[in-house]
Amino acid sequence: MSEGEKREEEKEEEGLLRVSINMDLEYRWSGGSYYTKFYRAWKEERKILGSKCSGCGRVYLPPRLICSECYKKIDEWAEISDKGTVRAYTVVYQPFVDPRTGKPRQVPYGMALIQLDGADTTINYFLEENDLSRMRIGMRVQAVWRDEIEGNITDIMFFRTIEE
Repeated sequence: MSEGEKREEEKEEEGLLRVSINMDLEYRWSGGSYYTKFYRAWKEERKILGSKCSGCGRVYLPPRLICSECYKKIDEWAEISDKGTVRAYTVVYQPFVDPRTGKPRQVPYGMALIQLDGADTTINYFLEENDLSRMRIGMRVQAVWRDEIEGNITDIMFFRTIEE
């Protein structure tokens, strides 16, 4: 690097402010009464519940308080199967740290928008399958649960392809 290039680089860095910080951000949050009911049924009964609109009959997973179709307050519940249909999918080849576990996610891995039986909405979740040639829209899948349920989203490890 020439002397002139070094001076230019130094000028550019003069305007930069560098702050090194190590932060420990511990927090707690409340999911409210709907998520409390959702995760309680999940943990205690291994049931998946969706909120059901009494106006239009739409079933939401995850549950929500207000219907996005008719804007009524949702006050009913519906049991949803742990089997569903793939509506969209991809295979991910870029490694990342899984925020659910804090550990690197093994690549490649499949991801899909899955509409569980009994729900009108989809969830985005991991697939066991990671070969694009074996994936398709309309593919049937079923949740693979951990042996010990803790009452959180990581209780489902992934969805496995099933034949029906």
